[in-house]
Amino acid sequence: MTLRIHLQARCCGPPWNAAGEERAIVCRALSLAPSLAPSLALIAAAILLQPVQKAAARSPESSLCATAAARAERALRIPDGFLDAMSRVESGRPEPDGSISAWPWTVTAAGIGHYYPTRADAVAAVGTFRQQGILSIDVGCLQINLQQHPDAFTSLDQAFDPGENALYAGHFLLRMHDRMGSWPRAAAAYHSQTPGIGTQYQWKVLEAWAVPQDGRDAQNALRRNGQAAFASAPPFAHPAMAGMAGRQTVLAAAPSPADAGTAGAPARIFHPFQGFRHFSEPSLHRPAAGGMRGRTLASYRANPVALAAPAG
Repeated sequence: MTLRIHLQARCCGPPWNAAGEERAIVCRALSLAPSLAPSLALIAAAILLQPVQKAAARSPESSLCATAAARAERALRIPDGFLDAMSRVESGRPEPDGSISAWPWTVTAAGIGHYYPTRADAVAAVGTFRQQGILSIDVGCLQINLQQHPDAFTSLDQAFDPGENALYAGHFLLRMHDRMGSWPRAAAAYHSQTPGIGTQYQWKVLEAWAVPQDGRDAQNALRRNGQAAFASAPPFAHPAMAGMAGRQTVLAAAPSPADAGTAGAPARIFHPFQGFRHFSEPSLHRPAAGGMRGRTLASYRANPVALAAPAG
């Protein structure tokens, strides 16, 4: 009884965090079961607290791309969640709670992807890659290629702005939809407008789009079965980058002497998915549902791609 009184007093006191979510959850557990023993009340509170604790485990940047994609979808009348699914295919990385979130500070250069801890680090890295003679570089939530879309942004800082990046990607996706006549084919054309090349990408986007993003059991099951393998096989490289990784060693941007004392963590490096050599392309007129019965996201994840070893 003393424990119950203590918990009830906490409900009336200051919030346990800035949003007061934990306090509200414990109060709800007590109100739903006023006659429960204190131990049962604590169990109920612990169960209700799990979603809050999982959300707290995510990095602050994990929602930036999803929020930007949702705004672009509403503004451009793109199907709900479709652009977000594309962003998770393009720049997704595992979060501590097991979810997959698009990372806004992602750079792909010479076929190698890099997750940077901050926007400033990502901007500096692009400058370094350009100094090394690499011009075809994909950036941000939706991995916009700066060489193929030279007028997309007024600056690198704008290119890494999640809202600007998603909005430009949305407009480009709309143009592909007008040309191709369907959203799945528009996604394939977003990756490559060469017939057949974007089909595997299209299937992976459809798989990601089918995964609930509201915490339902279907998502949890997918995380349990695929998280480890997916961590080894993040986003697709755009076709312009294919085949370059084996011929060129790329170094992450090095901090300047003035920034040596404040430099962030080094970029996390990965090899974007390059496709399967013996893959048999289906007919272009094959329904999207039929494609879903073919190679699935699970099979992609069953073929992990080795991480790039640090240079030097």
